[in-house]
Amino acid sequence: MLTVLFYVLLSMAAAHFIYERILLPSLRLHYRNKLFELRDTVRNEIISDHSEDNTKAAQLVHEALNNAINRLHLMTITNRVRAKIRLESNPEIRAKLNREVELFKRCNNLVINQSIQESAKILEKVYIINNLMLISYTFPFYVVIALVANVVKAANNLLTLIGDRKSLEQAVMLLPDRQVAKLVTADGRAFA
Repeated sequence: MLTVLFYVLLSMAAAHFIYERILLPSLRLHYRNKLFELRDTVRNEIISDHSEDNTKAAQLVHEALNNAINRLHLMTITNRVRAKIRLESNPEIRAKLNREVELFKRCNNLVINQSIQESAKILEKVYIINNLMLISYTFPFYVVIALVANVVKAANNLLTLIGDRKSLEQAVMLLPDRQVAKLVTADGRAFA
């Protein structure tokens, strides 16, 4: 048994190394290149569009894409939790973030809006690939938790059905035989 555990852990370590050190950097580079393409599109819009709101929004998107290009490695579950907690506790940062989001919403340039949406999709994909090993390690635990939750739910439903004795007792005591027979029969046969 200990030998099997050793080989399982060894294979997990090898898979982790191959993914984290070989595959993941290549995947991040692929998505980084997509962000570069989006940034170039936004740069072209900055050059061609002369509307003040659109130019501000385009410059903000340009800066945001530069930040995203340099921070793809930060898209992890632990960083998402930390950011959510700190955003909730710091109204100043939240207000600044809301102001910039409002600037995006005021922008009516289709190319810039599509760039924002496409960059959000890319960041979601990067988030998934950055956390894929953690998800694969914890997946068996999620399955066990889901199964236990379903068993507990089924047990609660069963206990609710069994525990509701008053309805059967009341029917037996208060209803005539024909109505009680309708309550406790299945396919024309009474349960014994």
